[in-house]
Amino acid sequence: MNDEQLEIPPEALSDPEAFELLRLWAAHEQLHVAIRSDLGGGAEDFGELLADLFEHASRMFAHRDGVPLAECRELMLQDFLRRVESPKPSLEGTLPTEH
Repeated sequence: MNDEQLEIPPEALSDPEAFELLRLWAAHEQLHVAIRSDLGGGAEDFGELLADLFEHASRMFAHRDGVPLAECRELMLQDFLRRVESPKPSLEGTLPTEH
């Protein structure tokens, strides 16, 4: 396993009330996700989180690939909408067990 971990943002380290929201892993050619199940709010609040994540990712890809931001946003949005309309039937998930 690759031991390279992403850095925790300095703003999160300096905030005593900061907490992790989710983790994403690529393993066995699939995406594996852990979402904090005790998050406050509801589905609409998670939608806001997804929109913020979308914006961060589109800016990262635009910068990394030298592509206009509007083009990255459009490509990501169109692929997202295609996948939301036809979700993978094999996706499964469970709530974490208490330790």
